Amino acid sequence: MLIDVYDFDGTIYDGDSTADFVLFSLRRHPGVIAGLPRVAFAALRLLVRNIGLTQFKSVLFGEMSRRFSLEEEAELFWKDMNTRKKLGPWFFETPRDLPIVIASASPEFELRHAAKILGVDTLIGTKCDMKTGALTGKNCKGAEKISRIREVIGDYEVRAMYTDDAKADGPLLAIAREQYIVTHGSVTRRV
Repeated sequence: MLIDVYDFDGTIYDGDSTADFVLFSLRRHPGVIAGLPRVAFAALRLLVRNIGLTQFKSVLFGEMSRRFSLEEEAELFWKDMNTRKKLGPWFFETPRDLPIVIASASPEFELRHAAKILGVDTLIGTKCDMKTGALTGKNCKGAEKISRIREVIGDYEVRAMYTDDAKADGPLLAIAREQYIVTHGSVTRRV
């Protein structure tokens, strides 16, 4: 199957949607601050490379899931006009003659509503247990995106890959026929 693949954060979404989602949630649920010491300690451990990003995200979403429904909060996040304004108009103007796959390191629960807004059927992100907030499986980044796409749709070829980060998405760019770098909504084809 021939597909077009899009990274999400920094590509379709101008910024880091997970960071924005966390800030949105903190404003609505200030009680989450009670979990700040645990999150801060995990952040420190991440900085000194004592834990990986997957473990850090599990702590962060674990603290959030103790206080509210992650899925319901994500839906409200995507209904907010300030969030929607950060979806790149260029994406809506790009021809859609092939199936589109969004492959992102952000959690699937967080992007599910964005995929609906964008009219994208195949969303591949980091998996998260909705009750505990723990990530299940690997962080969907780099070569993991290739494995996850194959797991979800089977054999495929990538016609076009859109990303803001050529290094992080290097494995997908390497197998794409066309490579595009997106910088704040400006799309440039790599030669």
